[in-house]
Amino acid sequence: MTDCTAPAAAPPTGHPAGHSTNPFASPYFLLSFAILLWGGNFVAARLANLDMPPVALSFWRHLLAVAVVAPFILPQLRRDAFEMRRRWKTLALMGILLAGGNTFVYFSVLHTTVINAALINAGLPVAAVFFSWAILRDLINRWQALGILLCFTGIALVVTRADVGVLLGLSFGWGDIFMLAAILCWSLYMVLLKRARLAMSGWSVLVVLAGLSAAWLVPAYGAEIAMGYGTSWTWRTAACLGYVTLFSTVIAWVCWNAGTIRIGPNRASAFMCLHPVFGPILGAVFFAEVLRPYHAVGTVLVLSGVVLVSQALAKRKTA
Repeated sequence: MTDCTAPAAAPPTGHPAGHSTNPFASPYFLLSFAILLWGGNFVAARLANLDMPPVALSFWRHLLAVAVVAPFILPQLRRDAFEMRRRWKTLALMGILLAGGNTFVYFSVLHTTVINAALINAGLPVAAVFFSWAILRDLINRWQALGILLCFTGIALVVTRADVGVLLGLSFGWGDIFMLAAILCWSLYMVLLKRARLAMSGWSVLVVLAGLSAAWLVPAYGAEIAMGYGTSWTWRTAACLGYVTLFSTVIAWVCWNAGTIRIGPNRASAFMCLHPVFGPILGAVFFAEVLRPYHAVGTVLVLSGVVLVSQALAKRKTA
């Protein structure tokens, strides 16, 4: 997922966007690094699920993110307290969607490959544009409509494994269905975030939504424990939990927002195309996954759809 939980601020003035003498401070590096870290989230989730069930991993990820960030921004949280109380219903709904999206991913990687999860996740910005049109009636042009069609066709190709019998028999893989549920939650979350226009700092939004997500997950976590799914605390469990908390949540969020501030959200969204690039590499390195022909065709369709939507949106914004 695009785990960033707050809209980017306006670009700082005085420096040309996208230019830096330090290559590691380049917005293109920062955005690419954020996607790599989010790709690693799939790997860490699969490894963690050997010892920690999905809801537990999601609950502790959100709770620890609050513990890591909140102590450093207490004055900002106090300044944003009025907006939190005023918009508590919107924040609560966004917390549900964020908790659902992140938890569905952890269920997904139990039943599907990192390659499939990364490719389906690449369709997130296109799904967000689609729901903006379907729910908020934001207008889309024919190029964006074509991009949405191409992207969904590519995802359908991967989910059905290019087998018409899968479609006719409705025998979809549970992992792919969970991943589709994840991008459904995330895209609806992004639409709500777009319209909410929260008058809060990005750090406050991160802490509040992570805290609300953990709170919403308490009943599911309790049910998971009652069903006998306990956690085996090992070094592997601790390492994976540390990764999804520090790298996939906090550091990736900082990199994504820093890059987005520099080049704008429309150009930044195109970096979602890197999910199908990093996914097969990570899947092959950690799990010896094989890239099938339908993955390649699906990747081309998804990337084409994302590029069409991103470019058409950028042209509309600058018109």
